[in-house]
Amino acid sequence: MREADISKALGQYLMGMADAPPIYWENQNVPEGTARPYLSVQMVRVSRRNPDLSGGSAGTIARGYMQVTVVSDLDQFATSSEETADAIAAHFVKGTKLEENGGKVTIMEAPSILPALRDGSDWRVPVQIDYWAS
Repeated sequence: MREADISKALGQYLMGMADAPPIYWENQNVPEGTARPYLSVQMVRVSRRNPDLSGGSAGTIARGYMQVTVVSDLDQFATSSEETADAIAAHFVKGTKLEENGGKVTIMEAPSILPALRDGSDWRVPVQIDYWAS
């Protein structure tokens, strides 16, 4: 499965989430003055393996994760950001299968809500969504 197809399948599924804040993709600038909260998405590719010694692309498994970060204002209670992170995690249920262009993306684990961090004037709560694609 092509990387662009993996990104498209996961991205479209994220956009289908009810009440999602605005989403900004990894190759987009967030315009100055953008209201928070919003989501920042990054695709992290981990490996591409094919156990078949013939060298063809059939049977190749691409592994990685989509990191969706909830970006909100500082100096507010963190619970609003955590609730949005919880909603993202609940949307990407372990075992969910997404099809795109003849391939399949499978959510392999329950998403992980990672430690929050301060980044300048932003409060960020990352959610890691592990996938395998074939």
